Amino acid sequence: MKKNSVIRLGVIGPGGAGRGNTLALVSSGQVELVAAADTNEQSLDYLENALRERVEGYKENSFNRYTGEYEFIEMLNQADLDLVGVFSPHSLHDIHARFALRANCHVLVEKPMANLVGDAIALTKLAIGRQRHLAIGYQRHFQNTYLATKQALVDGLIGEVQQFDVYLAQRWAGRTWRGDPRFSGGGQPNDSGSHLQDIILWVTELLPQTAYGTTSFEFEDDEGNLIQKAVEINSSTTVTMENGAIGTINIVGNTKLGFEEWIRLKGETGILEIKNGVRFIPNSGPTRELSPTRPDNYPKNKIDQIIGLITGSYTTNYVSSINGVRTSWMTNAIIKAGKGSSVQHPVDCDRLLEGEGYTRNEVHHLIQECSRRQMF
Repeated sequence: MKKNSVIRLGVIGPGGAGRGNTLALVSSGQVELVAAADTNEQSLDYLENALRERVEGYKENSFNRYTGEYEFIEMLNQADLDLVGVFSPHSLHDIHARFALRANCHVLVEKPMANLVGDAIALTKLAIGRQRHLAIGYQRHFQNTYLATKQALVDGLIGEVQQFDVYLAQRWAGRTWRGDPRFSGGGQPNDSGSHLQDIILWVTELLPQTAYGTTSFEFEDDEGNLIQKAVEINSSTTVTMENGAIGTINIVGNTKLGFEEWIRLKGETGILEIKNGVRFIPNSGPTRELSPTRPDNYPKNKIDQIIGLITGSYTTNYVSSINGVRTSWMTNAIIKAGKGSSVQHPVDCDRLLEGEGYTRNEVHHLIQECSRRQMF
């Protein structure tokens, strides 16, 4: 807990979304950017320009620059930081977060927290052992629509979830490092798709049992030409959860109609449709809209969450690393199911986890430990 003083921030990879996260942290008035590391000097220039233009009272050239592939280590050793923002490409999140935690820093990491479930488990245990806060950039945990969905399930409005459908579509071409398998860790299913996989697991509190499906590496350009990409553009997967619920997760990168997402949950007593709000369709009776009720003292967003955890304003982490464990497990199964031919390939999620050196029981125990520590 850090009270009555400014939080000293260092960022790793402040380009694009990372720049926006950095601006939001500094604009809170509770955070001072003291250092930033990137492989590209231009990225640090853009950050400086954005701070100058958008943060009132910003003192020019006030953060230390670290440029190079491994200079983030020097930053962690030299800068005396309280918080590290990990906004680098996906494949580097795990290693950057590990170094930050071992430097006794709290961490805000962009999604996905780790590309592999074994790394996500190890990272969670490290955060617990170091007694540091680790928060993931899953902003849907703070949106009223999904808070209403989660509360409806907690209240037993539809009973136990039996079926589900998850859909995400956007124009996703795998540009820049996102199209490079060395840095992306799995194309669209591991990028924007991570958000929807996370939220279905967060609201239902279920874990995957088996998965089978396909992935496609073809992107259709504006002229209708199919271009073979190096990473997954689309995925279509049937997943069975450990409670027996069966559903589909479709992640589409080829749409030309703009961004769309929705979730449908069928339970014993009715259906929840989550799209531009939440509708409850009971087995008998009229459909009704659910009015979201935000819990008292609930963080506004991921920025408010991590700052509040560090200062002691919040004691509960609603985007904790256990979400990284659940989601990477699901993502790994989706990507593995799509490997090879177009024939659907079944994946046993227990065997996948055992290949990383862990068991389902260990994940359950870790979830219980995180719950005891108010990490949800």
